Amino acid sequence: VLNRAFENMAAHLHEREKELRFSANRDSLTGLRNTTSYKSWVAEFDKEIQNKSANFGVVVFDLNQLKETNDTFGHDVGDKLIATASKVISDVFKHSPVFRIGGDEFLAILRHKDLEDCEKLFAQFDLECAKTFIEEMGEIPISIARGFARFEPEQDLRFNDVFKRADNAMY
Repeated sequence: VLNRAFENMAAHLHEREKELRFSANRDSLTGLRNTTSYKSWVAEFDKEIQNKSANFGVVVFDLNQLKETNDTFGHDVGDKLIATASKVISDVFKHSPVFRIGGDEFLAILRHKDLEDCEKLFAQFDLECAKTFIEEMGEIPISIARGFARFEPEQDLRFNDVFKRADNAMY
């Protein structure tokens, strides 16, 4: 009986550890990967770059009108706007890791088929944004700026080099 109780406790602790590890790497509002997870991915991509095996693209997203929404309708509506934007991004880029890296900033890392099909995905993303809104005393549209950069082995020494070009492309 004591042995069975110990095994049950060990299994429970193992499950709890998995839950904690999962929640430590997820954004509580959106369910997306968070900055802790993002930093781990960046470290892995920096290794791939050093090993000359990297092939990826970075899409940086910035949610427009968040401050105005918060100021006009309140932070609950702003949170709804963030959650809706994150769903649009993660639905379109469903085969890529998507991160919430700041209050209204998101990032997707494109590889394999998503990298090959990036232009088609960008067109789909634009269509989804155009038809998505939240209703709060009228319709508030989902407006998301985006910038993209592809890893260039002859110029990019680190993941952050690609990130900076994607961020600049957003403007």
